[in-house]
Amino acid sequence: MIDLHYAPTPNGWKISIMLEELGLPYTVIPVNIRAGEQFRAEFLAISPNNRIPAIVDHEPSDGGGPFSVFETGAILIYLADKTGRFLPRELRARSNVIQWVMWQMGGLGPMLGQHGHFALYAA
Repeated sequence: MIDLHYAPTPNGWKISIMLEELGLPYTVIPVNIRAGEQFRAEFLAISPNNRIPAIVDHEPSDGGGPFSVFETGAILIYLADKTGRFLPRELRARSNVIQWVMWQMGGLGPMLGQHGHFALYAA
């Protein structure tokens, strides 16, 4: 079982979509970022950068105890590695996928986020 610490943002949606596509069981744990819940000590133990989404995998592939992952791109790669889906093992193909994930996380995603902020929320 995976706990998804979530708020309805584009990054939160990316992880919920990935979990659905992979067919992994998960529980949504809402984080009210407008109320500052991302700054609570229990959330910071999971996501030290105080941002959503974050996950806790209670059945990690290494058989160890619960494992937390923060940052959307890192979560996507972790889930792909865990299930063996959407991320090739072959060096070149894997690198190509990771390059596009990094481009989306560092390029397109932030630009769309800024557009959404200024078009929808900022006066």
